[in-house]
Amino acid sequence: SGDADIAKLVQSTLEYTVLGDVVKLTEIYYDPDVKNTIVHKDREFVKDYYDLSDETDDDLRRLSPWVLRVELDQTVFFDKKMKMSEITREINNEYGSDLNVLVTDDNADDLVVRIRIVNDVPSRPAGQDENAPQPEVEAGQEDDVFLKRLERSMLGSLKLRGVDHVKKVFVRGGAKRTVWDDEKGFGIVNEWVLETDGTNLMSVLGVDYVDATRTISNDIVEVFVVLGIEGVRGAILSELRNVISFDGSYVNYRHLACLVDVMTMQGHLMAIDRHGINRVESGPLLRCSFEETVDMLMDA
Repeated sequence: SGDADIAKLVQSTLEYTVLGDVVKLTEIYYDPDVKNTIVHKDREFVKDYYDLSDETDDDLRRLSPWVLRVELDQTVFFDKKMKMSEITREINNEYGSDLNVLVTDDNADDLVVRIRIVNDVPSRPAGQDENAPQPEVEAGQEDDVFLKRLERSMLGSLKLRGVDHVKKVFVRGGAKRTVWDDEKGFGIVNEWVLETDGTNLMSVLGVDYVDATRTISNDIVEVFVVLGIEGVRGAILSELRNVISFDGSYVNYRHLACLVDVMTMQGHLMAIDRHGINRVESGPLLRCSFEETVDMLMDA
């Protein structure tokens, strides 16, 4: 694309992002009063939320007194052009109604996600004093222990966006492309090209703003699976020419074309080694001229 903004948008869309990539810090608090948190920074937005919320007292009593507070890195968050609603949606999609998720506005000074466990039964019966002793639970079943495990799981594996196996996307400028304009005729325009660490050709081809006609992969087996034998023939030829011409060397196109034709003529990829070319139906003199000369003549 010639538009840097679109290139940046596609970069953030393709790059595989988990929650841990946008987190600044995490904390676990014992915060039994759901509407009046002990975290001073969060009091205003928590109060505003529950003032407008339609949750009943029974719903609030089902919430765990322990809260996982996640503060996001604003620089990374906005660089990826994300929104807080995406965080909420992905957590709800993954954990359903087992978690209560409360987030700040996108324009808040601190981007915060507050997560509580939703218990099947109220943690405190109606009318019971907040300071009344709570029944003991089995070791290892406390909410704070579960939240610690949940924290590790969410930071490492909760996918927010991106294409699987595409770990990193780099934007490279300076590419040139010849285009036709009805008024000016042929002209050269600058383009932005995206290069990825990791491949997933099938998924990338369907992403908005990605030019599927000029998207390539250097994973030859993947190209064969996605585009077939003709596609992988072109990919091998392109990779060979790039490697050979990298340091100024030159090999005539006919030799390379003949090589890739031999590798793909049977409808599948064939290696140019003793396990490939010497296993096809050819004469013993042809096979012995390549490798394993004595073995080929003995089997003739």
